[in-house]
Amino acid sequence: MTHNPPIIKGYSDSSFGQIHWRMAGENREEVDIFCLHPAPYSGLAYTNIMPHLAKNRRVFAPDYPGHGGSAPFRHDASINDYARAMAEILEELTNGRKTHLVGFHTGCLVAAELSIIAPQFVDGITIIDVPAFDAETRAKLLPKSGGEYVITPELSCLEPAWLLGMTKRIESQGVERSFEMFTEQLRHGRGRNAAFHAGFSYDVEGQFAKISCPVHIIASQSALLDATRRAATLIPHAAYVERTDIKRAVLDEAAEKVAAQILRQVKK
Repeated sequence: MTHNPPIIKGYSDSSFGQIHWRMAGENREEVDIFCLHPAPYSGLAYTNIMPHLAKNRRVFAPDYPGHGGSAPFRHDASINDYARAMAEILEELTNGRKTHLVGFHTGCLVAAELSIIAPQFVDGITIIDVPAFDAETRAKLLPKSGGEYVITPELSCLEPAWLLGMTKRIESQGVERSFEMFTEQLRHGRGRNAAFHAGFSYDVEGQFAKISCPVHIIASQSALLDATRRAATLIPHAAYVERTDIKRAVLDEAAEKVAAQILRQVKK
């Protein structure tokens, strides 16, 4: 019988305060994988896929500043802020070795930026369901989804988080996992929308053109399919694959399939 590697937790000091992270697997010769999470969650989003990725290597899933267990941070954070924080702990956790980055949703943008500002630590990136919206769409989404989260004495203030964390997830992820994700996004308090703000403020066209490392793009059958196709036209020499057989819960229900697809791209 094979056993999944356990997930352990830890903290690293950085110039952004303490950064919380999860790790699975053992330190071997194989390239480490560094997973960058979607808004408005944390590295918790990767806990179901990490064991599938960590059979022969280490896999890390950190929380951005202001997310999960990491230190509080500004509500108007940028993707560059998150990438610089991740670069600091990546260097510490991997002893400066080159690492393969995996990004999902907002994490795709952080992975892209990290590969640009710290190329010495990155041997390639795999980005899944990329929010590569055009400038007009980003401008519309920014005030709608990127403003400070309003907390009031009324229960109704939780409705946006409940819709995203529970209503849209229960069928594919079950009640317990959905509730876990619902409560995780509430840890940010008024900063719940910070990573949305960062993502919709990001110069996708300008920054994607600067990526020089190998890039693999995976598109599932999701609402981001067209945006992900667009990403493949913006990143020089990107390899693109559509997995339209994967229709929901990419990191949970489809974790084994997605992990196998990612591992095809990771250098030995």
